[in-house]
Amino acid sequence: MASISISDLYQGEGPGKKYGGILSAVLHEMIRSGTPEGIDERTWTEMLIVKHTFLIAKKMAEQGDVVSELTDAAPPSSIGGEGEA
Repeated sequence: MASISISDLYQGEGPGKKYGGILSAVLHEMIRSGTPEGIDERTWTEMLIVKHTFLIAKKMAEQGDVVSELTDAAPPSSIGGEGEA
């Protein structure tokens, strides 16, 4: 099980290299397929980023790898803050 940073996953560097990089996958798909008619290029790019992030997350789960920033982070505090009623 590897602990991989989000930055490495997006850039395809370090331990994230085995997944190929999210941004590389997005760029490859945009070059190969272009932007669909009637969809803003920025919106399409953002949708592809989400798509490829989920695909890599699925591959990571299958191989038992984790994202280091999320596993090391403290849980979010409640809206009212700790100790408030």
